[in-house]
Amino acid sequence: MEQGDPPSPIFTIPGRARRIKEPPLTEPHRFLVSEPLAKPGEYLLGPEESRHAARVLRLRVGDAVTLFDGRGRFGAAAIAAVDGDGVAARIDEIREDSRPSVSLTVATAVPKGKRWRILIEKCTELGADRIVAVRFDRSVAKAEGDQGKWRRWAVEAAKQSRRARLPEMQGPLDLAGAVALAGRDGAVLLVASPDGDSPRSYADALAASGKALVLIGPEGGMTDGELERCRREGAAAVRLSPFVLRVETAAAAACTLIQNAV
Repeated sequence: MEQGDPPSPIFTIPGRARRIKEPPLTEPHRFLVSEPLAKPGEYLLGPEESRHAARVLRLRVGDAVTLFDGRGRFGAAAIAAVDGDGVAARIDEIREDSRPSVSLTVATAVPKGKRWRILIEKCTELGADRIVAVRFDRSVAKAEGDQGKWRRWAVEAAKQSRRARLPEMQGPLDLAGAVALAGRDGAVLLVASPDGDSPRSYADALAASGKALVLIGPEGGMTDGELERCRREGAAAVRLSPFVLRVETAAAAACTLIQNAV
């Protein structure tokens, strides 16, 4: 090969040249445990997690896994016992998940169909601490009362995103109940609106409180009466985009912009 010639490919297919790609990086399967990870030792996987590990993945003693407790703690572990559908794993070192600078509650109208699941998944992936289903005057979809199903969606999203903390699920609540949460928590109360101010406009208040609750209305918008009630409670309008967003898009934008406004 003369100087200046391109390097030869590892192998050649007639008519074109390709290089062998590196195999993708993989991580051990992640599992939610039934109790807080307080110290090194053996922990039981929950019933659904155990069945998945034993029956679907067919894991055996000694296989590497990652455990997390949904409260922010996680760590590398190994399967210690498989007894029918019951699975235990041993963890030797426990680590703490990082948290956004602002603890965010997303209090939102419920979008139609599968979009509610998408909202829960994206808010989980993006670090929301609590998701509250809220009934507004113009709500067109009702939140199913099955919070167990909502939690399962969040668990799957947490595994995919490698988050060790699960958001709390609440609702459905009416507007008064959702607003009361902000007062109880000492959180900055915000209302998503294209006419509001940038989240960074509230950086000082967010830094002082460390908590925020953002209200996201239905696709038809909040009524004048609902907006007036929010103003009486000291809510401030926050702009998540110059455009009108779908409910699940606004929720994801709130997680990104408000949590990083400080």
